[in-house]
Amino acid sequence: MSNEGLQQLLDSDRQLLDSLAEVLLAEKNSLEKRDLDQLSDLLTRKQNVLASIENNDHIRRKLLVQAGVPAGQTNLQHLKRLLGKGGQNEFTALLDSIESRLQQCRELSETNSIIVHRSRLNTQRALGILRGPSTLAGLYTSHGSTLGGSEQRDLGSA
Repeated sequence: MSNEGLQQLLDSDRQLLDSLAEVLLAEKNSLEKRDLDQLSDLLTRKQNVLASIENNDHIRRKLLVQAGVPAGQTNLQHLKRLLGKGGQNEFTALLDSIESRLQQCRELSETNSIIVHRSRLNTQRALGILRGPSTLAGLYTSHGSTLGGSEQRDLGSA
């Protein structure tokens, strides 16, 4: 495994994570503004960036296995330990940079997830108001039995 090839791959990972962070931030703004057209474009960009990150990860793991690293020890933490045995070097600094960008992307993704969740709850509440009460406990059917709590009646059969 060449150091130069690995360094180029890690540099590419860092750049891709920067791109992912930009997309996630734009996605957050789009979610807040409810700009669905922009959101659709951003989701496509995000899928492409994630596919590239996954491809780099696959290539890096393959290179490490070919260099004799056990398959179960090809993640970034093991790579950092392996490359950082001689102390702080360009690889450990690069891996630290990648880890901080990964953390930033996790935080942005979690924020977006919360926004989507809250938006979905608000939509469900609005639909609930439009649909009316969903519980019909205590109402009798045409056969004289009571309805279960989760059953609904159409307005036409009320």
